[in-house]
Amino acid sequence: MVDSKKIARWIRKSTMLGVAAALTVSLTACGGSSTNNAASPSGSSTKASSPVSIIITNGKGEIDAQFKQAAKEFMKTNPNIHVEVDSIAVGDTLNIYDKLTASGKTVTMAMFDPYSVLHKYKDVGIDLSNEKWNAETTQAIKNAKGQVIGFPFAIEGFGLVYNQKVVEKAVGGKFDPFSINTRDKLKSLLDKIKASGVKYPVAYQTEAWSVSNHYSSQFLNQASDPNTILDQLKAGKLDLTKNAVWNGYYDTLDLLTSKKYNKYGDRPLGQYYDDAHVSVGKGESAILFNGDWAFDSLHAVAGDNFGFMPVPVDNNPNNPLNNKIAVGPTQVMVINKKASPAQQAAAKKFLNWLVFDKAGQDFLVNKAQVISAFKNNPYKVTNPLGVAISNAIQQGKTMPFSTNYINPADWTTIIGPEVQKYIAKQETRADLAKAIESYYTSHQG
Repeated sequence: MVDSKKIARWIRKSTMLGVAAALTVSLTACGGSSTNNAASPSGSSTKASSPVSIIITNGKGEIDAQFKQAAKEFMKTNPNIHVEVDSIAVGDTLNIYDKLTASGKTVTMAMFDPYSVLHKYKDVGIDLSNEKWNAETTQAIKNAKGQVIGFPFAIEGFGLVYNQKVVEKAVGGKFDPFSINTRDKLKSLLDKIKASGVKYPVAYQTEAWSVSNHYSSQFLNQASDPNTILDQLKAGKLDLTKNAVWNGYYDTLDLLTSKKYNKYGDRPLGQYYDDAHVSVGKGESAILFNGDWAFDSLHAVAGDNFGFMPVPVDNNPNNPLNNKIAVGPTQVMVINKKASPAQQAAAKKFLNWLVFDKAGQDFLVNKAQVISAFKNNPYKVTNPLGVAISNAIQQGKTMPFSTNYINPADWTTIIGPEVQKYIAKQETRADLAKAIESYYTSHQG
């Protein structure tokens, strides 16, 4: 969630999927556990015979210190490679890659969101198809030619975040989040939570990035490839008012934002991000719509456990959309074609360090609390929302991270306000459908 994962995530925590900036991850290594280049995988890099300096950009400003520490650990075992890490300033919406490039510097390796890798920066990256780490992941980003051009740095997910203690009190025992696989079951759960003494089960924050980039992109997953739906929109061949999945998600949104269940139902539009997290973190409410990046805000309030429920789109318990949460890579590393061959080789070595070296693996998961995209990484994140996503991946209960398929900047500034108007009952669902359809036929997404 980002996006671009996602402005409060990017603006609040320099995160979210979501808008014109790149977002999330942290690196830091455990020096004592380093295994000197566990391997020098074929197709990656060879040992530098002379010193080389590289610049790596980090799109997640809040992990600047950890990233720089990771670079130091890497340099200890690769003394001929000097790594300069430049991080985006927290809250800045301009990618640090653009700033450095404009100043005349050549960035060797940059962190982008997946959409930007395939669109704005589609001509930046070199072909990484022959890198050994491809055998350890299914999340690498490929271009239209089928070439791997993006290294999946961080896996994230979003759905209905819930306070486990509050929900289990309401249901009277252990709670299986994937049991809520219809809208009626969700409504029943909300009623049970109210009956347990929680006046408003939902704290629904309505920032533009959240209601558009994340929530409103979910309908794209009705096709195995979300691009199928986008192509129909671009061709003007999809009538959203007649699309059951699109309507279904807004039927569920109506439920979540209603005066009966939503803490902010009387005035649904506002700056509720912080308050929503406090409410769910303290157990004053039970559910909010967000991603795993929300954990720090929740955890800062209370030590309760949290998890994810799918967002049900209809009342068919066998509908795959009702039984999965959106999960995928949100931060991607790209090696610049304009870097020298020696610099490119050094950058490849750094990527292999992340995947195959114990110190790199430790830094990625334990220090950065990033869900690794690589199956050979033995470490698991400890924050509950990250654990929930990891478990969903293992259980096959995930669908594509739909935000990766839309322009997060446009969706925040153009689509977001339209969804907000719909939530505030200032425009009809037909108006919202027209706004989205018009965007794609005019902007081509």
